[in-house]
Amino acid sequence: MSGVTDLAKVTQADFEKVRDEPVLLVAANGSLALSIDEIRQMGSGASVRDGGAFAVVLRGPQTPFIEQGTYRLEIGAAGAANRVELELFLVPVGRDANGCLYEAVFT
Repeated sequence: MSGVTDLAKVTQADFEKVRDEPVLLVAANGSLALSIDEIRQMGSGASVRDGGAFAVVLRGPQTPFIEQGTYRLEIGAAGAANRVELELFLVPVGRDANGCLYEAVFT
């Protein structure tokens, strides 16, 4: 993945390659640092996506809490050649002592 990415072509392997890269959620009212917490294959049923359906779970701080919605994510260091920009629909899926969890599903 590099540049603005076509979500139809993104695979689980693409996220594995950037698992340890910084993730920045950019919204109209500011930005928020996130990290990739989990990447998992989903089911064995038919999927129109090469490599099958998968989910990515992102971890953010306890506050601010991000509502369900579509957000721009920037993955990778600022100015890096492999920096990626994605528009993803995120759903809050949990909270623990280490922060809030948000999931993006690719089917």
